[in-house]
Amino acid sequence: MAFTLSLLLLLLDIASATQCYWPNGDNATADWVPCPNSRVCCSTTEACLSNGLCYEANLNIAHRGACADHSWPISECPRICYSEVPGGWANLYPCPNNTNQVFTCGEPGWASEVCEKNIGTYSWVSGYVSYAYLPTSTATTGTAATSTSSPTSVDAVQTTPVDATSCPDTSSSNSSVAIGAGLGVGLGVPLLLSLAGMLWTCARMKRQMRAFNQERMEQQQLKGWGQGSPIPKDHLGEMDAPNPRDRVEEVHGSEPIVTELGG
Repeated sequence: MAFTLSLLLLLLDIASATQCYWPNGDNATADWVPCPNSRVCCSTTEACLSNGLCYEANLNIAHRGACADHSWPISECPRICYSEVPGGWANLYPCPNNTNQVFTCGEPGWASEVCEKNIGTYSWVSGYVSYAYLPTSTATTGTAATSTSSPTSVDAVQTTPVDATSCPDTSSSNSSVAIGAGLGVGLGVPLLLSLAGMLWTCARMKRQMRAFNQERMEQQQLKGWGQGSPIPKDHLGEMDAPNPRDRVEEVHGSEPIVTELGG
């Protein structure tokens, strides 16, 4: 009986070790897993930063994730935007009125709305920031590691320092998350994140404008002289006038009806 109880407690401890929680105590979804040798939880599509934040490369944004401890010990899980966004992850937005190292806390949404609400801020700590690739099939805590579908071990998880000039290998064939360049010296991190976001937005707008102009040109070419388009004067003479003979009507195959005037 004692052995069964001990085994049950062990299983419960293992299960709780891989569960991640939001600041308000709610359970995070299964795609939030602990970072290597940490109780900080990031999504399986993101990278873990050494300062306890998570990084989403596609959107080029850092945010506060979840914690593998329900009590959220401040020594193991950073309480960044802890009370401002208690029921989920908290994005960090570089708002126009912020100084270089200050970010505004906010839920997922439009940056302009988050900056206007200004519910709280976080000051990026200067220093050398490193990141770790987070395998999508491996969940780790400070003392245990479990693998759901991949034989990848904890030792295979890479922790690599990044400087401002390094770039990740975007053609990697493993399940690691590709992280964008620019996470390095603390003073340059917020500026680089903001600049990269602006460049990405400008590039997307240019692509959309080119596609829009190309579509308009194709529509005009296909439209030709259709309805609503003026006919060039030099082509007016090429249009055939209707032939009066075409309007002769026949009744049941008989000869055309001729009406004579005056007797």
